Amino acid sequence: MSFLWDMAQDQRIGEVSSKASGARSQAQTAQEQTEQLESRLESLMLANAAMWSLLRERLGVTDGELIERMRQIDLLDGKADGKMSARVLECPTCKRTMSTRFRRCVYCGTPVAGGSPFPGV
Repeated sequence: MSFLWDMAQDQRIGEVSSKASGARSQAQTAQEQTEQLESRLESLMLANAAMWSLLRERLGVTDGELIERMRQIDLLDGKADGKMSARVLECPTCKRTMSTRFRRCVYCGTPVAGGSPFPGV
C-alpha cells in the first residue's frame, strides 16, 4: 500500500514541478518582453523630445500650444484620460461601427473617408 502511495505522491510532485517550470518560463518571457517595451518606450520618448525641440526652435510653437493640442486629441474619443483610443465611425453602407484606422469597411468593403495612420486622430 505504501508503494502505491509513494507512486501517487511522486506523480503529483512531478506535475507540480512541471507547472512550476512552466511558470518560471512564462515569467522569464514576460520579463524579456517588458524590457523590450521599456527600451522601445525610451527610444520613442527620445524621438518625441527631439521632434518637439525642433518644432519649438524652428516654428516657434509654445509648450502651452502643445499641451492644448494634446488635450484636444485626448478628448477626440470623448474621455479626458490621457490615452489615445481609436475613434469609431459608422459605415455609410452597412451601418456597422468600425475603427478610423481602416480606409475600407472591414465588414462590407465600402471605402470610408477618415482613415488615419494614427488611431484616434
